[in-house]
Amino acid sequence: MTNLSVEVGSARAASWAPPIGAATAMALPWRRYAKFGLGAALLAVGALTTYQQVIVRVSREAVINARVATIRAPMDGIIKTASAMPGRAVQAGAAIGDIEDPMADDARVFQLQQDTHATEREHDALSRRLADLRQSRSEADAQAEAYRLGRVRQDELRVEESKASVAAAIARETDAAAAESRGAALHARGFMAHAAYERVQHAREVAQQDTIAARKRLDALIVELAAARNGTYLGDNYNDVPSSFQRARELTVRIEETQANLDQLARKQETLSAELTAERKRLAARSSASLAAPIDGNLWTVQAASGEYVRKGQELFTVLDCSTVVVTASVSERDYNELRLGDPVRFRVSGSGRDYSGTVSKLGLTATGRSFAIAPEERRHQVAVQLADLQDSDRCAVGRTGEVVFEGRGQGPAGRLVEGLRHLLGLA
Repeated sequence: MTNLSVEVGSARAASWAPPIGAATAMALPWRRYAKFGLGAALLAVGALTTYQQVIVRVSREAVINARVATIRAPMDGIIKTASAMPGRAVQAGAAIGDIEDPMADDARVFQLQQDTHATEREHDALSRRLADLRQSRSEADAQAEAYRLGRVRQDELRVEESKASVAAAIARETDAAAAESRGAALHARGFMAHAAYERVQHAREVAQQDTIAARKRLDALIVELAAARNGTYLGDNYNDVPSSFQRARELTVRIEETQANLDQLARKQETLSAELTAERKRLAARSSASLAAPIDGNLWTVQAASGEYVRKGQELFTVLDCSTVVVTASVSERDYNELRLGDPVRFRVSGSGRDYSGTVSKLGLTATGRSFAIAPEERRHQVAVQLADLQDSDRCAVGRTGEVVFEGRGQGPAGRLVEGLRHLLGLA
């Protein structure tokens, strides 16, 4: 009985439900409150966003940027690079590649080489000719010296012979004088005829003249000997020097002329060698050139592949200068006209909570846009912002976007509240 009562009571309790009107009246206020709350939140967010866009000065587009150094082709030719991949770190002066011109004009070098070889051949020929002339002169000098020694010896013998002739003449003169003395004594006593005495006198006079002639011949031979010892030869029917001496003198003149020509060729060789060296350097500069990084940084763009033919002045590489990192941003015309150099700003990196303080460093980037890694849009009002104390992850993160907030007007508590809500809702 008790169990039956409990089961009946449970079934009634399970089958009971509140009236339909009462449930609808309880659920309807909560739905309206939720809709009203959501609409109010959206209106608040829209109003705050409008407030910040109208009152608070915020950039439209901001990106981390840096200047780039362009490497151009110094000449026409074929470029050869190793591993030139964008993003690779390079150092100032480090070789990135080479350019070789297979069609470089080497006509001047070829002409100078021909002139140099011709001058060398002529110099060698003159050197051999000079050696032959010196050999011939040595032989002529030896022959002339032998002739001089022989002639001196001959003159010495002739002097000795002349001395002997003088002695003989003196002896004959002495005999003739003695005969005249004896003839005078006999002629005075009458023992000698007058004609005989005259012949004795005449013989003495002849002997006396022979002695004088012998002495004169001796003097002439002594003079001839002295001249021969000095290299001058006196005599009849020949010149003052023999043909060997004349030949040696002619060879000396020819040797001097040849030596002068040889010295001239040597100077010409030096000149040609210097010109050839300089022209080879110029040819090397025209036929090949090394491409080096002008600054420390990262390789930003590679605009020519290895083996490609490039023209002089063509852009080949750009190197990112990480020491010149700035933020370039687009702003409205209203904000652009109100900004001044040195105005404080804050830059917030998109997708992170990192923000940096900085100042406006330049207004308008159209003229210098090509020097940046990411060129600013020409139709927008552009500004550059200099940041301080960048973290390592953002120090050279060129291309990373964000938002620049220009501090000053509109940066009171309401502005900071708007930024906080936008950041909280993910609208920043």
